[in-house]
Amino acid sequence: MLASPRLSLLGSRSGRFLAALGFAGVVAVAALVHHAALLQPAPQQDEPDFVEAAELVAAGGSPYDQEKYNYPPPFAELGAVVLERGGIGLFLAVMRGANLLAVAGLALFAAGFAGLSSPGRFALAAALVALLPIVHYTFWVGNTTPVAVGLALAGWHLGRQRPLLGAVLVGVSVAFKPIALVGALYLSARWLLRPEARRSRASAAVEALAWAPVTALCLLPWAGEIPALLQRMAEPPIFSPRNLSLRRVFDGFGIDLPAAAITLTVLAVALVLAKQRTVDDVECVHTAPVVALLALPVVWAHGFLFVLPLQVAAARRYWERRALRREPSWWSLAERWGVPLALALIQASANAGVELAAPASVSALFVLLPVLSPLALLLYLRRASAPAPAHASSAAKEPSLDSPA
Repeated sequence: MLASPRLSLLGSRSGRFLAALGFAGVVAVAALVHHAALLQPAPQQDEPDFVEAAELVAAGGSPYDQEKYNYPPPFAELGAVVLERGGIGLFLAVMRGANLLAVAGLALFAAGFAGLSSPGRFALAAALVALLPIVHYTFWVGNTTPVAVGLALAGWHLGRQRPLLGAVLVGVSVAFKPIALVGALYLSARWLLRPEARRSRASAAVEALAWAPVTALCLLPWAGEIPALLQRMAEPPIFSPRNLSLRRVFDGFGIDLPAAAITLTVLAVALVLAKQRTVDDVECVHTAPVVALLALPVVWAHGFLFVLPLQVAAARRYWERRALRREPSWWSLAERWGVPLALALIQASANAGVELAAPASVSALFVLLPVLSPLALLLYLRRASAPAPAHASSAAKEPSLDSPA
């Protein structure tokens, strides 16, 4: 249905050199374009909260004494170690450097879904890190989403061939920042419910749930902080109009729903809708991130980096189907205007949160548009990638998404 990014470059010494050179080039482009944000001497946006949480840990306290720290303890503990070694300057350098590398890696991975040659893939990745508003927003906010998202996507992508490696990457991601938690639960249930898994339930359980003990091991040294973490995750405050979540939408309509209720409902609906589908690349790299984002009670624009591969894949499919849109129909009309609109709304989410002189319900509708855009792109990708009817294939030969990338 959808060609995955090929790793054939890594098969030879010259290929590995070319891949390393391309990655370094994308990192250099990102550093050059976003140098103003990366070189800010003082903590910006989310960074003061992280610094304060790390300082509390360094002083022997709890990171959850910082009211806006909604992350697992290992991040604050690592921050405390860095602060003790080199102060706030080193802390910011490490965090921003990790984000820079993660964004470059995400862009290269996403560019692999464009079906380009290696030079084209590197050029597209450079364009993504240089031009996308959500990337610009990510660097200025200074959040840790790129690292957590990159680990999760790498784990899901590699896990089908190397389950243990995939489990480690996903487990570390969830222990670092649980943005991928519901996506991991979704994929675990999908793997366990496979028909072939029923014949070997024990091995299927190990393959599907191996990330969970990895997460537990990462959190074990801070077991005393787990109750505070669970409390923060269960009911985080909707403290900003920049919160792009379903919970924020319901709040705008005056509906007070517990965060856990929305999370469980999204997970249950996703599993019911996926019952008849196989676990393929779309499930691992595109569907799981969409489920994870819709289930989160707090989502910022940088969270849409999770669906960057989906955006590239949908744009590629849109381009490949350009000849088929000449046929007048409601589907052609929806495709012609809907896909560009969804892509634009995701990028425009970087400017979300401007207070509108409008009723709360109207503002909630505006928030709902970017929230549902990844879901719309996912549904489009699945429908547009379905086998074409015989009469359509005779009218126009459609390029295949399974062509070599």
